[in-house]
Amino acid sequence: MRELIPISLVSEYVFCARSAWLAYVAGVFEPNEFTVEGEILHRRVHSKGSGKRTGKRQWRKVPVYSRRLGVVGYADLVEEIEGQFFPVEYKRGKARLRLSDQVQLCLQGMCLEEMLHCPIETGYIYYASSRRRLEVDLTGPLRRLTRKAIHEVRELVQQDKPPPAILSPKCRGCAQRSACMPDMPNVERFSWEEWLA
Repeated sequence: MRELIPISLVSEYVFCARSAWLAYVAGVFEPNEFTVEGEILHRRVHSKGSGKRTGKRQWRKVPVYSRRLGVVGYADLVEEIEGQFFPVEYKRGKARLRLSDQVQLCLQGMCLEEMLHCPIETGYIYYASSRRRLEVDLTGPLRRLTRKAIHEVRELVQQDKPPPAILSPKCRGCAQRSACMPDMPNVERFSWEEWLA
């Protein structure tokens, strides 16, 4: 049986392939203020357990997996309303749909489909700073992109060096910046093979 890939790895890959390789293959990760804030948010969300509100049941930190896709992870929250299930992902920051967040949520939905034997077509991302929940369609193009990303991640983790560094605006708050060095010339001369040995 093939090894299960963490859902968080696929999400990180969609955000930045180099960052994903550094974290999951080289084992390099330096927390920063944003990752710590996200960790604290998730601890609070996960510690609340399950519950029931009027017409709605909720489960927190739900383990999810898909043998068909070969992925495993957690859903921050799963809601059940009138027999329909919805994954909810919690993110720090302001409400702004990012593709990597949508892929993470889509994978959670696809896992729940396989586990519960029912369609999961909608999910939500809750942004803590905005205190807003945005709806995400988990069908069509997003699902195709998500399957493609899983395939590409399987190839990524087999590589013996990271993808090239590309400086972009998302590098500013990235926890991997000091290891990635996107603004350094000739960074590819560094020997990853020697460093990992």
